[in-house]
Amino acid sequence: MINKSDILVPQPRLGTTLYITTLIIMMTVQWMTLDMYLPALPVLKEEFGASEALLNISLNSDLFACAIGTLIGGTISDKYGRNPIMIIGLLLAGLPLLVAAFAQGVWLLTIMRGVSGLGGGFALTVASAIVRDSFKGRTFQMVTTLTQAAAVIGPLFAPAIGAFTIEFLSWRWIFLFEGGAILITLIPFMISEETWPEEKRKVSNVMQATFQAFGIIRNRKLLAFIGAAMLITVPLWGYIGVCSYVYYDFFGVSNLEYAVLYAIGSLVSFTAPFLYMFLSKITDAKKTAVTAMVMIAAAAVLFGTVGSKAPILFLIAMIPVFLAEGIIRTLGTVEVLNRYHDEAGSASAVFGFAMLIISVPATAIATAGWGSFITGLTVITGGCALAAALLWIYGRKFMD
Repeated sequence: MINKSDILVPQPRLGTTLYITTLIIMMTVQWMTLDMYLPALPVLKEEFGASEALLNISLNSDLFACAIGTLIGGTISDKYGRNPIMIIGLLLAGLPLLVAAFAQGVWLLTIMRGVSGLGGGFALTVASAIVRDSFKGRTFQMVTTLTQAAAVIGPLFAPAIGAFTIEFLSWRWIFLFEGGAILITLIPFMISEETWPEEKRKVSNVMQATFQAFGIIRNRKLLAFIGAAMLITVPLWGYIGVCSYVYYDFFGVSNLEYAVLYAIGSLVSFTAPFLYMFLSKITDAKKTAVTAMVMIAAAAVLFGTVGSKAPILFLIAMIPVFLAEGIIRTLGTVEVLNRYHDEAGSASAVFGFAMLIISVPATAIATAGWGSFITGLTVITGGCALAAALLWIYGRKFMD
C-alpha cells in the first residue's frame, strides 16, 4: 500500500501507481533482453556458421555494455535530469535490437547487442535513481523491492518466450519483440514529471558529475560494504555459468527436468527481495546483511556435503545463495541510495556497476579447470563467505 506522505514527486499525468508499474515493466523487459537470446544460439550457430566462442561474445556483449552504461547513465543524470537520460537510454536500448533482427552475420548482432546493453544500463540505473527521487520511507523500500524483483522475473520467463518465438516464428522476432517492447515503455517517460529538477542539481557539468561519482567511491566504508555485497553475489553468477553442465553432464537430467529445476531456482530468487522487505520490518539492516552472509556460508557446507548426491540436493544447496543474493542486492540499493540521496544518480551508478561487472570474473572462475564444477562452487562459495565477512568487519560502519 502506497503511503501518500511518502510520495516526494507526484505524477499528475500518469498517477503514482501507473508510474511505478511503468518502471517495473521497463526493468522487466530490460532484464529479459539478457536471457531471451539463449534459445537462439544453436540456431545461429548453424545459420551463421559461427563458433560457440564467437556466439558467447555476442551473448556477453550486452551484459558487459550494460555494466558500463550503468556507470555512465546514472552519473550524467545528476547533471541533466532523469527523464532525458532515460529517454536516450531507451532509444539506445530499443533501436539497435530492431537492426539486430535483420543481421546477416554474428558481428553486427554482437555490436547491436552491445549498443543496446549500453542503453539498457542507462535505463536501469536511472530507474533506481528515479525511485529514490520519488519516494521515501517504507514506500521507497517497497518500490525498490518490486523493481529488484523485476531483475528476476524477466530472466525467469525470457528463455521460454524466446524458445516459443523460435518455434513458431524465427529468432529474428525475438529482437523485434524486445526492441518494440522497450520503445513502447519509452512513451510514459516522455510525459512524466521530471523527478530531479534543475534546482536540485548541484553539478554544473559532466566532469563534475564524474568527480562526484569518484567522490562516492573514495568512501572506504562504502567500498568495503559494496565489496562484501559483490562477493555474496559471486556464487549465483558461478551457478549460472555452470548449472547446465552440472545438470546435464554430471547428473544426466532431461531437458524437461533441467527446465523445471532452473525455474524453481528462479522462483526462489524472485522471493528474495520480498524476504528482505520482511526482514526489514523485524530487524535492522546490519543484521539483515549478516543473515545473507550466513546463508552463503551455509550454502558452501551444503555443496560440500550433499550437493553432488542428486540434482534436487544440488538445487537445495543453491537456495541460500538465491536468497542471499536477492537480499543483499535489495538491501544495498536501499542503503546506498538512502545515504546519497542528493547524488542518487551517481550512487545508483556505482552500486549498479559493481553488482553487474562482478558477473564477468565470477563466471570465468566458476568455469575454470575444476575437477568438478560442484567442487568449484563449494570452494568459491566458502571463499566468498569468508572474504565477505572480513570486508564486513569494516564495511558495516557504512551503516552507522
